[in-house]
Amino acid sequence: MSHENTLHPDEKYKAGKLGSSLAKAGAGIAVVFLGISLILGSMHPDGHMRRFLYSFVIGWSYIFSISIGMLWLIILHYLVRGRWVTVVRRICEAMAGAFPLIFVAGLVFVIPLLAGYQDLYYWAHPDAANPELNHTMIHKLVWLNPQFFAVRYVIYGVGFSGLASYFRKWSRAQDASGDPAISEKLRIASAPAMILFSVLTCAAAFDILMSMAPKWYSTIYGVNFWGSACVGAFSALALITIGIQRTGRLTRSITPEHYHDIGKWMFSFTFFWAYTGFSQFMLQWYGNMPEETVWYKYRLFGEWQWVSIAMLIGFWAFPFVFLLSRWTKRIVPSLVFFAVWQLVFHWLDLYWNVMPQYDWQTVFHEGQKIVIGPLSGNTAMHHVGFSPIDVTVWLGLIGVFLVGVGRNLTGNLIPVKDPTLGLSLSHENV
Repeated sequence: MSHENTLHPDEKYKAGKLGSSLAKAGAGIAVVFLGISLILGSMHPDGHMRRFLYSFVIGWSYIFSISIGMLWLIILHYLVRGRWVTVVRRICEAMAGAFPLIFVAGLVFVIPLLAGYQDLYYWAHPDAANPELNHTMIHKLVWLNPQFFAVRYVIYGVGFSGLASYFRKWSRAQDASGDPAISEKLRIASAPAMILFSVLTCAAAFDILMSMAPKWYSTIYGVNFWGSACVGAFSALALITIGIQRTGRLTRSITPEHYHDIGKWMFSFTFFWAYTGFSQFMLQWYGNMPEETVWYKYRLFGEWQWVSIAMLIGFWAFPFVFLLSRWTKRIVPSLVFFAVWQLVFHWLDLYWNVMPQYDWQTVFHEGQKIVIGPLSGNTAMHHVGFSPIDVTVWLGLIGVFLVGVGRNLTGNLIPVKDPTLGLSLSHENV
């Protein structure tokens, strides 16, 4: 649209105590559910908190991915001179601003690795270096070792936190100065930022998730993770935005037009996730190379085939069909339903990526018992094995995420002096 609106004089756009209230609620959720998780972990039949750590990696990847999606949207907004995002950008900045706390929380699984814990990532187990049974892994151990993993983890934390902080800092500086040159400054910075973001995202996905199956590899894995992350991120953005409006804030600035766009991004990445997931499957399955097809073998047969079917229908087919509709995205209760639905299936996607690697097999070689790691042995011996701890850790880490968001949800909830604000307020879908 060519016309521009102005901020309504009665609009409530100050965060006030909203951020602190959200942070307190998140802290309560985190303490309660992570406390329950620790108790359940100590009681789990596998002992030594192994199940807790696997569940923690899934839950941590979940909140990490939501911030990933929001940081991408912020960078893209400046890169393409976006307009509609302006009114929700402060909310996106608060969600991306949770990175520092998220990476501090991730030390829960990084520190045990450095301390010599061997039962989370197989490449940290001494038997992984056996050249006779794991000859395809030997060259990878230069990269996959606890010390270097921890160094890269710190790089990811600094990189993502730095990017989020940079864009948030200058966006808020524009509120104070009103200088339109700041928008151009951020547009110029967005191009190298997008390149850095892409490298960090793919590398983090390779290290934290794909290396759970260290003998397998896929060059598109990081892109597929990013696609799933954006589904979760836009779904979370919809819910948080609606929640803020329920407090009486931004009720005149954020309209069905903006929810329509959030819903369109949910739809787009639902398809994109399926597209990249199928591309990965098709190329590896018809290539018929054992070191590639093994990852799918344990997901397409045995108990895991039912989770795979559920993913295909629940994370793609069902929401894809209904999010095609214009009105599904514009009617708030409908958008809320699909946002919650996709957030649940985004977690299931991460569970499906990690937990088939939970069952490690052993063999006897020259009279010695040797652990040969995940994705080996009879598929019938690999169980889905849902446990209450999977859900409690997930909810606890959502609490951690809400603390991170709440701490950044301060001041203006809308960039009041952004040059594109008028266009964003008048945004209409055609």
